[in-house]
Order: sequence, then C-alpha cells, then structure tokens
Amino acid sequence: MASAQRSQTSFNFCHDTHSSALLQGLQELRLENLLVDVILCVSGREIPCHRNVLATCSEYFRAMFCNGHLESKEHKVIIEEQSASALQLLVDYAYTSRVTITEDNAVELMEAANFFQILPVKDACTKFLSDSLCVKNCLKMVSLGGMLNPILEAEALSYAMKKFTAVSKTPEFIDLTKDHLIKLISSDDLNAPEEAVYTAVMAWINHDTRKRKKEMRELMELVRFPWMDKMYFLEKVETDKTLRKCCPNVVAEALRYQAFPGEVQSPRTRPRRASGLREAVVVIGGCEKLEKGNFSGYNSSFMMTHSSAQWVTSWVSMTTMKNEKDHGFAVAVLGTSDIIVCGGIHCKDVWLYLTKLDIWCKLAPMRTDRAYCKLAVVQGKVYAIGGRSRHPPLVVEAGVEVYDQSLNKWTEGVPLPQPRFLHAVAVVDGSIYVIGGRDAERKSTSTVFHFSNSQWHTGRDMPVEDEDITASVLNGSIYVAGLRWKLLCYRPEEDLWTEIFHTDIGRRCGMTVFGGQIYIYGGMDSDSNGTTKVLQLNQEDESLEQVGNMPKGLFDQACVTILKG
Repeated sequence: MASAQRSQTSFNFCHDTHSSALLQGLQELRLENLLVDVILCVSGREIPCHRNVLATCSEYFRAMFCNGHLESKEHKVIIEEQSASALQLLVDYAYTSRVTITEDNAVELMEAANFFQILPVKDACTKFLSDSLCVKNCLKMVSLGGMLNPILEAEALSYAMKKFTAVSKTPEFIDLTKDHLIKLISSDDLNAPEEAVYTAVMAWINHDTRKRKKEMRELMELVRFPWMDKMYFLEKVETDKTLRKCCPNVVAEALRYQAFPGEVQSPRTRPRRASGLREAVVVIGGCEKLEKGNFSGYNSSFMMTHSSAQWVTSWVSMTTMKNEKDHGFAVAVLGTSDIIVCGGIHCKDVWLYLTKLDIWCKLAPMRTDRAYCKLAVVQGKVYAIGGRSRHPPLVVEAGVEVYDQSLNKWTEGVPLPQPRFLHAVAVVDGSIYVIGGRDAERKSTSTVFHFSNSQWHTGRDMPVEDEDITASVLNGSIYVAGLRWKLLCYRPEEDLWTEIFHTDIGRRCGMTVFGGQIYIYGGMDSDSNGTTKVLQLNQEDESLEQVGNMPKGLFDQACVTILKG
C-alpha cells in the first residue's frame, strides 16, 4: 500500500545531437546505396535517394511521392529540363543541410531550388545574388527575378535605380521589357539627371523603332522634363519633331513649368530624391475650438512634414505667423517654396515667408482692406479674389487685385461677376476657378466662375450650396473639401461634378496635394472642436483612409505643399 502511494517521477530525455546523427546516418546509407528506393534520372546522370528524405525537404517531391502519382511506385524517375549538377547539389543539401553557392552556379541553383520548391536554398541564392549585384549584372537579375523571384527583382531594380546612368549604357538595358523600364523611370528613387533618363529611353525606343515607337508617349510621360537643364531641353527635346508631335502636352508643360516653377502640377513636376528636394506639407494657422461664435485656441505656427505617414512625430515647426491669433487670412505659394500670407481679420498686412532663408518680408499692402479673400497664382502674379471688410459695416467684395512681385505693387484686376467670401479658389491650365462661398447677402452659394482670356465666365454649379470650403487640383481635376461628410470633384474638361461621401470629413478642413495624392487635414467635428485626423484619398476606389494625425486638432487652417531641401 505504501509503495502504491509513492509519488511518480519522470525524466524527459533529449539527445541534442540526434537530429544531426540521423541526417548523417541517412547520408551514409545513401552513399552505400542501402535502403534507397528511388533513382532520379536527369540529363544522363543517376542519383540514388530515399523518397522520405526528398519529400521532407521538397514540396515538389512531397507532391510527387505522396499523392498516388505513378512516380511514387517507380524505381527510376526521369526529371526533365533540369540541370543535373544543380539537382545533385540539392540532393546533397537534403542529406547534409549544406550547399556551396558560387558565381558560376548561383543562378542555375536558384532556378532549380525554385522548381523543386526548396525555399531555404532559394533564399540563400537570392541573398548571394543580391549581395553580388553590380552594374554589369543587375539587369540580368531584374529579368531573372521577374520570372522567378520578386525579392531578387526588387533588389536588382533598386540597384539599377542607384546606378542608372551607368546601367543604361550596358547592352542589357535595350533588352529590358517595357514593364521593367517603366518601373525604373517612374520611380522617385531613380538616381540620375533627367537628361540621362531621356537619352536612355530614346536609346531603348530606337533599338527597335518599328515595334517600340508606339510606346513613346507612355514612356515620355514618365520622364520629368520640367527638371531638365533649360538649355538641354530647348536644344535637344523641343527641337525633336517626333517627340513634339507625339507628346505636345508634355513639351508644353515643361515650358510652362520652367517659366513659372510651382504653378504646374503633374507627376512630372514632382522632384526625384536625387535632386535633393522633397515635397513638404505646411499647415498654417487654424483654430482649435469655436464656442458661442468665438474662436479659441489659435494656432500661430507653420507645421511641416515630409512624411507620407503623417503621424504626430513626423511634424516639425517651421516658423510663427506674423499675423498671430488671426483667422480669415489667405495663403498661396509663390514659385516652389515661398509662402504669401495676407488679409486676416486682425491684420491687414501682406507677408512673404522665404523658406530657404527662413525669413519674413513685408510686402506692399493691398489696395482694399479685406479678409476671407482667396489667393491664386498665375504666371508669377498673385490674384487676391473677393473677401469682405474686416470691420462693420459688412461689405462683401467682388473686386480682384493683382500683385506683381517684381514691382512690389498691387493693381486692380477684373472684378468677379458677383461678390464672394468664404469661397474656394483653384487654378487649372492657367484658368482661375472661384467656387461657392457666400454672396453679398451672406447666403451660401453653389456658383462657379472661371477666369480666362481676361474675363470671367460662368461654370456648372456645385451640387450643393456651401461656404468655408477649400480646393486643390490633381491631374486636371478640382477637389473641393470643407463640406461635412463629403468631398466634391469637378472635371473641367467634362464639365462634371461627382461626390465622395465619408463620415470622417469635417467642415472647414484643410487640403493639399502631396506625393500625387489628395490629403485632407483636420476640420470641425460636431462639437465645434478641431480634429487632428489626416486623410488620404484613394482615387481608384474613391475611399478615404486615415494616414496620420496633426499635433493638435484644427479647423480653418490653410494647407500648402512646397519643395524644400
């Protein structure tokens, strides 16, 4: 009875070297041709093996031997179209866990490892080939990776981007597929002057003009001509009759951008990282709360971020507004980086912030004292449009003033057909669009005016009447935000409005284009508090995704995109 009650003891034994000893034993059996149950026949060579070892290491052989296929019963299995030496190395690996990769066998071995689905060897070959990339072989690896290995393809493309000027002169460059060429020249990471990109694309096309000439338009739309040396563009590009006939809009765009930098926006006007410039979003001013009709929690800083994932830690402070604790001001970008601020409720001064020098310059005052106007920049001149008086009695302006920086002078422009304030303004192909806002009776409107050929024209009305709105232009379309729960899109060429609904869009938000995408900042929630959310528009499915937060919740802020080194 006492022995039955004695506590049971146990001992879990593990022989640490058992697995390696087992592997070594299987290798000895193979070398002595003992218990082998299959012979692999490839290119005249016979390789004796054990089915269970192959099936354990290779998904290919597991499927062959474990699913009732004919090969599961045959003593000799013929392997077609594979290298005998590579298969021998893989079988040796299965028994020893070791394989020697060299420059001579790496490609062949990776192809075999991919075919037989032996992933550790495939990954080892990928690393070896990635570490061995050079100007001479990287495009071969791009092509090989495109067929077999996305990781190798990405590594080789990245290397080719870094060394593009030299790589584009190798014999393999003209044999690239169009898809791989597009991946190279469309990337922001391409490390080459645009002159080299253009020369390389022309060489690729001219290698087989009969077949490739039809690809010229698509490829040339990826060359960032606005960033070319001006003399090179005029002498080498603009004089090319074939290019001008095929891509007249691309040529005209480059000429406009070089004449008035910053006023043309397209995928080609975005700088590559090699230029040393980066796009930056700047959020200016704004308020944190509206309580009983009074603004509180003024933001007087310029907050900037370079990041596409715009979370709180990515934002930095650039400077402080000269018009502190103000609202109702207007903002625009002169050139690519200088920011003009004017026309607030509490300050009538006009200021220019020079971002490269980090200094403010006071400009000539406007002829009319106005707040809640909007600014547009066309051919280097600033248009101050509409607005209202800063103090009672309330006077709503139809007037337009035009600022010439070379003269530091405002002159009277062509007035709007009707007074407007709290409206939105956008510029498309040199035409100014004035959208919505309040009229002289302070009623919300849906009207659209556009200015071209020195006169105002009436456009198609917005689907809704609203004010306190903002507009940005992307790929020729005007996006209007600031309305609750919706984003509007107007396509001037089609004269068509569409609506995008999303409950996260707040009233009186900010908006700008960054990295070729629409970003929406903050806005007022249902409790009249500013929100911190940063939303990005997916143009394909018209969905909005939160991609960040501002450091503080804001509404009524201005948002612009600049280029900064």
